[in-house]
Parts: sequence; C-alpha cells; structure tokens
Amino acid sequence: MWKSDAGMKSIAMGNLVLALLTLPILMSHIEVAFGAEKVPILNIAVILGRTRYISERDIRALWSKDEPIDVNVVTLLVNETDPKSIITHVCDLMSGTKIHGVVFGDGTDQEAIAQILDFISSQTLIPILGIHGGSSMIMADKSRSSLCSLD
Repeated sequence: MWKSDAGMKSIAMGNLVLALLTLPILMSHIEVAFGAEKVPILNIAVILGRTRYISERDIRALWSKDEPIDVNVVTLLVNETDPKSIITHVCDLMSGTKIHGVVFGDGTDQEAIAQILDFISSQTLIPILGIHGGSSMIMADKSRSSLCSLD
C-alpha cells in the first residue's frame, strides 16, 4: 500500500514539475522593461482538488529562487470538485489576485471539469493547464456543424 501511495505521489509531482516547466510560455506574456528597478512578478495559481498525494509544502519546494523574475505561487487546496464549486473557487481566486496562469489538478475522472476550465480560460484569456484527473482529459472535437461560421 505504501509503495502505491509513493508511486502516485511521484507521478503527481512529476506532472506538477512538467506544468511548472511550461513557465517560459507564461513568462512571454509579461513585458520586461530593461533597466526597470522593480523585478516583475508572475502569479501562478496551483489549484488541487481531491489530491491527497501533494501538499502545499511539496508545491513550494519545487520552486527555486534563481529565476530572473519573482514568481508567486498561489496554492489552493479544495475538497469539492463539482462544477459550481470549481467555478466559484477559480473566479474568487482570479478576482482577488492578478493571476497570469493556473495549474489545476483533481482526483476525478469527469470530463466536465476540463470543459469548465476551458470555458473559464477562453473568457478570461488566462491559460489553465490541467495536470491530473478530469481537468487533464482531452475533450472530444467539436463537429463542424456545431461551429458558427461568420462567412
């Protein structure tokens, strides 16, 4: 049993490391002025729902202080992963803090979570990366007949 928990933790940590390695993409959204006195700050939200293998301490331990910009990792551990709770948590977080990107992981297998996060991302223009569970599921292609054409 302990080996299974350790394996799941290492897989989840690997996914989180992969998500944080996509940081250069998020950094491209920040305009860095040469000679500026203030160091630019990048706010990344890490939202984990029903993920018992990763703690807030594990997330903070992944980040090094040797980066050229100041990275503020905002962590949020949630228990409820129903659509209303997800929308509420993500929107509350985004309205209270200027977020440049979101890393989302959950312990469910619901494709609806990926669809909700896709909708939030498209409306806010903030990239959301699903790393585990339903948030990381690949959504089915939209049919051509369901797409609106402005031609």
